[in-house]
Amino acid sequence: MSRNPRHTIIGALRGYFRLLYFAFVFANTAIIALFLRTVLPIPAYRKRRREISRGLARIVLFASNIRIRREGTPPPPDALVVANHVSWADSFTFLSELGCRFLTNHLWGQIAGFGTVLRAAGAAFINRMSVKSIGHTHRVMRSILQRREMLMIFPEGRTSRGATVRTFKTALMQVPVELGLPVYWATVRYETPATWPPASAVIGWEEWPPLITHIYRAFHAPRIICRIRYGTTPIKADDRRTLAAALHEVVSRTHRAMPQLPDETLRRLDVVSKVTRRIIYGG
Repeated sequence: MSRNPRHTIIGALRGYFRLLYFAFVFANTAIIALFLRTVLPIPAYRKRRREISRGLARIVLFASNIRIRREGTPPPPDALVVANHVSWADSFTFLSELGCRFLTNHLWGQIAGFGTVLRAAGAAFINRMSVKSIGHTHRVMRSILQRREMLMIFPEGRTSRGATVRTFKTALMQVPVELGLPVYWATVRYETPATWPPASAVIGWEEWPPLITHIYRAFHAPRIICRIRYGTTPIKADDRRTLAAALHEVVSRTHRAMPQLPDETLRRLDVVSKVTRRIIYGG
């Protein structure tokens, strides 16, 4: 991304020590979350989960050196909320803001220990790779919303570099249509200091390199600003396609595109990502 010694040398040292610090903080907050889930009765834990999740996510976010700048009023605590999806950091930022529940790829739940921590924070695991699992996904969504818990979903279905907002997938919109619920919305974008490579490459997770590699890259930057903008009016519709299109239109119109690296530089990054992925995962 850069040949500036401040970025390649000082940034690398900063990233290394911040990664160690982040791992230490994450491990300790995970222990706290698991302890609270173990000692508190299930009804009591569910009642307090929102505040517990918000508090622990703020600690992790502080260790990541990500600072939130908020515009607008957050949705009510029993809302269904959608947003564009830029990075792995989105879950931490919205969790620290809203204490909401998430629908998470089932593969994360298969990582020993990590899946347990995500469950403690309120993540619900779904199989995004199988059409047959949509019925299970709908049942999970209904259960969360009928318990009047806040649920956050990312209808794009994958992360990006924040240049545009991808078309929203319609499948998950069936549940609010059936329940007659309005859907709240928000936009998220990230910024790095003016002298640093843009956040679209620093924290945008377009090519899905190994997560630890990408987090280390993000930790090179002196700081990262996350700007969350909450919509003023929820949207309701009688069918899922109309609802998805209306939400996509308002999120796209409100989202401010993140600055991008030149295509040639991005191609070099993609090659590094693909080679790294092949070394780690094989194939």
